[in-house]
Amino acid sequence: MTGRRLSVEYLEYFMKFLQFMLLCASTLFIACAGSRDSAPEGDDMTDAPCTECGTQGDIVLKITDEKFYREWNQVAFSRIDSNAVVGVFPALKVTATRPEDCKMCHSFSADALDFDLARVEDSLFAKAFPKMQRDLMIVGMRVPDADSAYVDSLSAKILAEKFVEGKRLDDVTPWEERDGVEQTIARQLPFKLKELLNGIASRYELRYLTIPLVLNVEMDPDLGKKGGFIWQIVWSMWDARYGELVALTYSRFTAATTTRVAPEKEWATPFAARLWKLLNTDVAHFENH
Repeated sequence: MTGRRLSVEYLEYFMKFLQFMLLCASTLFIACAGSRDSAPEGDDMTDAPCTECGTQGDIVLKITDEKFYREWNQVAFSRIDSNAVVGVFPALKVTATRPEDCKMCHSFSADALDFDLARVEDSLFAKAFPKMQRDLMIVGMRVPDADSAYVDSLSAKILAEKFVEGKRLDDVTPWEERDGVEQTIARQLPFKLKELLNGIASRYELRYLTIPLVLNVEMDPDLGKKGGFIWQIVWSMWDARYGELVALTYSRFTAATTTRVAPEKEWATPFAARLWKLLNTDVAHFENH
């Protein structure tokens, strides 16, 4: 009898334990299913669009009101050393303009624009010059900590230098006035600008510099079906060792959405094709126009 009572008690204990395990398993299953249902599409929750930005999907833009100018130094561009080191400057002067009540501008800022432009630059340079070493011209990268004060002053020094028509490098009017022109031209740099470039090349042991001189982007929620923006940039590449402008492009356009997906990111994407044309042109057989 005693053994039988123990068997019954053991069976009751086993059944309670089994019920407990089933309850735990059910709770875990519900919790997991809930986290999958509530998570946004994609792996990174920080990339989830805002609730005001329309349905998820590709941002489709229609480009209008385009103005451009491109120039190459034929000799300097043809002799680009793809094994050399290029110092990569962030955009020196960035203006990010947005309405106060812009609901699609939650991630829009000067820093975000600069970061997105760098994404495009890195991708295209890796394609055009796969062996070229690109180092950021910021403290902790190509610039040592001891040079923090010096590099902080470089942006203002570069932009203040006089170039075409005696105008500062942050003045876009020389390029606006040349709308639609593509040409090869060897410009003689002013002595102070050439000296500045030579000094950077020597100090940091590099050959080239890529410098987005000016970047202006204005968000407009009324453009297209779900907003858009006006993009303007002056982008340049220099042979710092020889003190020459290698190539430069000016680009301005209006980008308006054609779907219900708002342009909350990847603002530099339309510029990629324009920059690629600058980097991928065969200047040896190019005719000015």
